[in-house]
Amino acid sequence: MPTKINEELAKQIYQTNLDRICDAYFSNDFEGFLAHMHVPHSYTTKDGTRHVITNQIQMREAFDCFRQYLIGVGITHFVRQCTGAMFLCETKIIGGHTSEFLQDGTRLREPYDVMAVLELIDGAWVVMSSENALPDSSWQVQAFRHGAEKNNIIAPPGDPNNNSPDRRKT
Repeated sequence: MPTKINEELAKQIYQTNLDRICDAYFSNDFEGFLAHMHVPHSYTTKDGTRHVITNQIQMREAFDCFRQYLIGVGITHFVRQCTGAMFLCETKIIGGHTSEFLQDGTRLREPYDVMAVLELIDGAWVVMSSENALPDSSWQVQAFRHGAEKNNIIAPPGDPNNNSPDRRKT
């Protein structure tokens, strides 16, 4: 019997994805992280700046830089809580969540909102893209982007994954 597609299932899938990504950061499990992230991956910031990670080398560097920053500033818990999710079709979910950084139970900054699109690819739900309610200058965005841009390999012209400077901003 097919699984009934409903909001409760969408929220469960979305939250599981969030939890596994957070676990991967703290256990330094890039493969576990990558299992839940699509490459290429695009993310947009509050001010409308769009970034695209086009390859796994960039994603690895982004993961490492973000993880190092979390540890470096003493973050002990990266809490992400689904606030809502729904199926757009059988293989695509759109959802929202809040992200919060804690140090031994103390909030280090106000939570911020994120919206993400997940897609079922080869039996796994992966984050295709996200929109963060943070400015492009925030430390969270800077830490992730710094790693990705260390290996900014530009795809050839005409390639849909081209991440040349004119393609990064929307």
